[in-house]
Amino acid sequence: MSDTGQKQRRVSDGELSFDAESIEQASTTSRTWRTIEGLLEGRRPAFIWLAVLAVIVGIGASIYHMIVPLIGAYDTFFLRPLHLLLIGGLGFITFDIRGGPRDYTRFHWTMLIDVALLALLCVTLLHVMQDPTAFENRFGDAEATRMDTNFGIILTLLVVELSRRTIGLPITIFVALMLAYALWGEHLWGFLRHRPIPSDDLFQNMYMTTFGIFGSPVGVMASYVFLFIIFGSFVERSKGGLLIQRVGLKMTGRSPGGPAKVAVVTSSMFGTMSGSALANVMATGSFTIPMMKRVGVKPHDAGAIEAAASSGGQIMPPIMGAVAFVMADITGISYSKIILAAAIPAILFYFSLFVTIDLSARRDGIAGVPEEAMPKKGEILELIHLAIPLFFLVGVLLAGYSPMFAALTGIAVTILSSALKAVTRMSFKTMVEGLYEAAHTTIIATVACAAAGIVVGVMNITGLGLRLSSELINFSQGYLFIALVLVMITCVVLGMGMPTVAAYVITVAIGGPVLEKMGVPVAAAHMFILYYAVLSLITPPVMVASFGAAALAKADIMKTGFAAVKFALLAFVIPFIFVYNPELLVIATPFKLLSFLQLVVTASVGAWLFGAAVSGYPLRNPIERVLLLLAALMLVVPGGATDVYGAALAVVLLGWRRVLRRGESTA
Repeated sequence: MSDTGQKQRRVSDGELSFDAESIEQASTTSRTWRTIEGLLEGRRPAFIWLAVLAVIVGIGASIYHMIVPLIGAYDTFFLRPLHLLLIGGLGFITFDIRGGPRDYTRFHWTMLIDVALLALLCVTLLHVMQDPTAFENRFGDAEATRMDTNFGIILTLLVVELSRRTIGLPITIFVALMLAYALWGEHLWGFLRHRPIPSDDLFQNMYMTTFGIFGSPVGVMASYVFLFIIFGSFVERSKGGLLIQRVGLKMTGRSPGGPAKVAVVTSSMFGTMSGSALANVMATGSFTIPMMKRVGVKPHDAGAIEAAASSGGQIMPPIMGAVAFVMADITGISYSKIILAAAIPAILFYFSLFVTIDLSARRDGIAGVPEEAMPKKGEILELIHLAIPLFFLVGVLLAGYSPMFAALTGIAVTILSSALKAVTRMSFKTMVEGLYEAAHTTIIATVACAAAGIVVGVMNITGLGLRLSSELINFSQGYLFIALVLVMITCVVLGMGMPTVAAYVITVAIGGPVLEKMGVPVAAAHMFILYYAVLSLITPPVMVASFGAAALAKADIMKTGFAAVKFALLAFVIPFIFVYNPELLVIATPFKLLSFLQLVVTASVGAWLFGAAVSGYPLRNPIERVLLLLAALMLVVPGGATDVYGAALAVVLLGWRRVLRRGESTA
């Protein structure tokens, strides 16, 4: 890879900036850490102490969460408040009141507000942690004090403010509306009206129970996800990301549309660990999008391919962007069963995307990666030892060990395997940087989970979730297909602008009961909701993954969004299929091997035909493409009769096109 001078974008404490580093050296190092590096090089910004404080808090948070699995400190009202204190405090330090990265070079009067908010965050959370048992018992015994209530109000508002700074206005407005609904919804009408709820009861529930801010999402972030983010940070800094890029280039680079296929391979592998589709877009897109444009892919198509591939990483086992652990916690289904259920649909999605790219490239005559950009002989072997941590992590998880143990040992194996060669060996400074950047990466996810806890808490205390579920069931008149469409729309709308974990947690509170009451298996219901929560990231008008990809590609935002939907079209269909046919999730009982193999083969052929229909190659006629799409659906849907009809229709269509092409050649 020799695009050393290629300017590329990268994430920097919430903003996009340009640099001229080589692909090999591109990273997501935050502005705070670069400020510390400047200090070490002799530059002393005016407020260097703030940057130092941020680094100390971030490193301390990472170390503490690595110690927790060893000492077993899982007390609910200690671990979760401390996690929110460390990560939320880091958010107030590194994000200023405008919602951008902190400028450490000059004073601004709003810093005084930030200091006050940080102090309030410390006071409200230390109040919980000083005696967790007594704190929890006060609510259970209906003996909450005035101080408890006031601190509950303050912490709720602090979470809303952190959401505005770190994530943006959509989720902030949504949380604010939900709180307003809880306070004044008694004056509404119809199914929206709820019983009067005293404000004290509302904020005590947000603050003093596990059905509010300290709910399951924050608990999973504190217990599992943070460790996996540290693992991903160490893999990146040991050049594991470079290994993934080189492997992707070697596997697909020379074929038609090679750079786009590299985006699929790298995004699927990196995206499952990143926990954020937007972070995945920025990490891999800065490398793949310029290369796609270089070989002739249209800018909006380049951005769309990267957005679709990066979003797909959130449904790709084994980590699924950390949602797998949240789903296991909510459903009670074991982690191993969840990733097994997610495997085939995710593979079908990526296979269809790969086929669409390949056939589109053949249609448009788009070449592969230039030879000078391909990995040189021995470059992959030089880094192949960095694959050890990835295989080790998956093996430990599948062996049934806890996610905490798997992540912690995975971090240790990453350090040891990187030390096998000097070129990948991590220095002490690199590891410290990895610890800080992991904590910084966790800010958005943690704040989103706390905000999602508020929304779910409001739904519980007002009964809105159950009433919405009942209304959806009534509106569907008992027809499952109508209910699925309504839940799909709900998930896409509510998920817009939110990180994956928050989108899943909020939407499952409404859609989950609907599907389960209509007889959908729990795993299928939750996976259905997860898919559309993820697809909201690329669906216009609010599509954060498509926004980021369009910025990198310098393309029209709406064109990029609609193109991303086109490339990911099979993902919009798959959830309906596995709801009607749970065999696709490998959860049917009893398990039949021959039926399973038949399902895999026919679904794979269907995914290929789906890609052919979307790309318009070799069938370009609109009617032929619609018929081919119908054949693809019949093959993807499990069932003997539909498989036969789909295969017959596909053979007729492709055979007819072949006859026409021969006739044109003869003429």
